Amino acid sequence: MSNLPDDQILKPTKTLKLEDGLTLYTFYLECLAHGSYMVCHEGNCFIVDPRRDIGIYSKYLQDHNLKLKGVLESHLHADFVSGHMELHKRYGATIFIGEDAGAQFPHYPCGDGEMLLLSSKYAIRAMPTPGHTPGCVTWVVVERATDKAVMAFTGDTLFVGGCGRPDLVGALNPDLTPEVLSKMMFKSLREKILSLPDECLVFPAHGPGSPCGKGISADLSSTIGKEKETNPALQIDDEQKFIEFNTAGLDTAPQYFPSAVMANLKGADDLDREVENVTSLSISEFKAAMGDDVVILDTRNAGPFAAGHIKGALNIPLGLGGGVHLEYEDGNFAIWVGTLIAPKAKVLIIAEEGKGKEAIERLGRIGYAQQIIGNLKSGMETWIEAGEPVDKFDKITVESADTIRQLQAKGYVIVDTRTSGEYSCVVRGHVKGSINLPLAELPQSCSALDRDKKYVVYCLGGFRSAIAVSLLRQKGFDAVDFVGGYDRGILAKGCEMTTAQPDVCDKAKAAAEEASKPTTVSI
Repeated sequence: MSNLPDDQILKPTKTLKLEDGLTLYTFYLECLAHGSYMVCHEGNCFIVDPRRDIGIYSKYLQDHNLKLKGVLESHLHADFVSGHMELHKRYGATIFIGEDAGAQFPHYPCGDGEMLLLSSKYAIRAMPTPGHTPGCVTWVVVERATDKAVMAFTGDTLFVGGCGRPDLVGALNPDLTPEVLSKMMFKSLREKILSLPDECLVFPAHGPGSPCGKGISADLSSTIGKEKETNPALQIDDEQKFIEFNTAGLDTAPQYFPSAVMANLKGADDLDREVENVTSLSISEFKAAMGDDVVILDTRNAGPFAAGHIKGALNIPLGLGGGVHLEYEDGNFAIWVGTLIAPKAKVLIIAEEGKGKEAIERLGRIGYAQQIIGNLKSGMETWIEAGEPVDKFDKITVESADTIRQLQAKGYVIVDTRTSGEYSCVVRGHVKGSINLPLAELPQSCSALDRDKKYVVYCLGGFRSAIAVSLLRQKGFDAVDFVGGYDRGILAKGCEMTTAQPDVCDKAKAAAEEASKPTTVSI
């Protein structure tokens, strides 16, 4: 599946064990920036915000002879499909979620202050903290004898360095505007989160790179005291100023979010069954399945893709670490698939030999496994060896500080696919003379580009630019990208940069804004 051995994939990212035996296993997926947890004491445990592939939890339940007392959901997630229903079916575990979540699967709706017994010493208290969604709950582990809060699973309410964004449920309920939810969040943070003691440990559902918040720290845990001192969301005492802060600078939300919410609302089917239903296709079967309404998703790394790929394929690399760990040139595979490919689009998969199942499983984590027609048997090598047509291009290496000026003199347009915030950052800046077309908006904003011109694309590390090049070439543009991205490929060579405000043409901006308008989804 990946370059990591199974014993590294099927293990916690971190284990915390207190003196009295209270143990917390943290399972963190860097590709989704998602943290899930097993909190254990006296042979009992609860699983918090589980990911969809539950094998990792099953392994620890068995290896440590643990009894699963329940599954705790902080809310109905938008960025991944949860494994709560599969855990319920396999172990008979009750699913606990906030009473205002509106869940449509078998569950126990918890009200404010309800206690779930973990052991003779510890219980878990439900603390509603609406704001990211109306039904968000923070689960607080308390000592039964003293009611002292030991740790809090804050879901998408409080992140390390930030809080949950307020604009993700508007497609489901137009009355829940970002301003309305920000008011809820302000109250939850001030009256609930800050009521916890300073020494209470904080374990959120997401880390950096998650589209569910902004300004999230690289630290995966914190304390209430530390967040009081350092978290901008907790520094603002005025409600209106907080609303302005919380609604500003939000990146475009991935288009798969409403469909993931719907899957979680009803409870998803078993992932293993969906993966097994995807077949490996011969070249002739693969060609027969191709069509204008089918997306060819090439999950190989950017180098092999550039050296030879099926014309029109979209390149979103799986990366090397199985999604558990991201290398410098890796990125959020499933999130970008869900951002650029519609939830009901038909998909054909191309993967490196032996990595087809990994691609399907990781797409299943966001609810995309069912739309996969199949994957190319034996990968792209078989296609090339059979003499089938391929498209290819050369990536550009920045040899010196003059490379970019020389390209611009030849008429190349330099495209920066980072977010507008990254582009205008006063620390890193951007290539002088470049235009900013963030990757999430590129399918619409590229309509402003001229097909008679040539384009060279970059991002921070090379992951987003690889995707952008394949997307632009798919749409008929002559585009290539730089090797190494902005940090290692451009700044390292001393190329001229600037911190001027983003240069985005009006037509591109208008197209992107139109595409970002929410659509109403009935539930």
